Amino acid sequence: MSAIVIITAIESGFGFLLACVILYLLFTHATKTYHYLFATFLLLCALWDLGTFLLMVRNSHTDELELIGYIIAQPCAFIPALIFHFSTQYTGRSIKWAVILVYILTGILLILGLFGLYWKIEGVYVYSWGNIFKVLPSVFDPLGIAVWIVFCFSACWFLFLAAKRASDRVQRRHFLYIGIGTLVITLAIVKTGVVMGINAPVLLPMGMFLVDCFNAIIGIAIIKDRLFDITLIIKKGTLFSLLAALLIFTYSLIEHILVTFVGEKIGENSTVLHLIAVGVGIAVLMPVKNRIEKGVERYFAHRKLEF
Repeated sequence: MSAIVIITAIESGFGFLLACVILYLLFTHATKTYHYLFATFLLLCALWDLGTFLLMVRNSHTDELELIGYIIAQPCAFIPALIFHFSTQYTGRSIKWAVILVYILTGILLILGLFGLYWKIEGVYVYSWGNIFKVLPSVFDPLGIAVWIVFCFSACWFLFLAAKRASDRVQRRHFLYIGIGTLVITLAIVKTGVVMGINAPVLLPMGMFLVDCFNAIIGIAIIKDRLFDITLIIKKGTLFSLLAALLIFTYSLIEHILVTFVGEKIGENSTVLHLIAVGVGIAVLMPVKNRIEKGVERYFAHRKLEF
């Protein structure tokens, strides 16, 4: 197994795991249309990573590479449509005719692919560094390239314009994060060169590195600048967990004192003391817990950011 295959397998495997984590967080907190558009786009990126990982780990099994290639290629045909649709929704642009057009074009490319007229996979390229499925040339290739370039770069342009016009500093950073991430994923298409007969092994790991960069950019945005409003949810859950741990510790301490010291002094049955400890916990600690929870709710309420 060559260094190119090993590096690409590591990159694609890491990218798949990272995309799944971000995808899980996004799907569990999605509330708006563009949340689901971005989540679906991330799902296709995860599929792209997983397919590339399988291509590398099963590289010597040439009879499997064509099937893996089809699994990667067909759903990913909708990436330009999802990116463009998301960018119009998120930036507030009303370009319905362009959104409809991109879905029609990607749908046509998908149908052509199913009938073997576009992105037809047949055979395997056996390079000195490894094996990869072979995509045959088609008269529809220029259409596919044009759809990818026009709509993906248009989406990037909308996001960068929105960042330039944004008045809020955090919102501007959100536009920039997503705009840069979209630009990176657009350029990641260079990795497909190897399936079209371009024997440039650096294209494959370079493309997967760009996909990993996209995942890293979105991950950093979530952690650093509360993109998708997920960081606040994580912080809130962590704070409540610490609060619960504190209450449990306090209750256990009270119970220990009652059973160990009071029980020894008065010779009382431990069961009765346990019940007393429960009563103290309910009477004293629960009201404290409720007051703290309300304080936490108020604290986060006016800091909530909407993606």
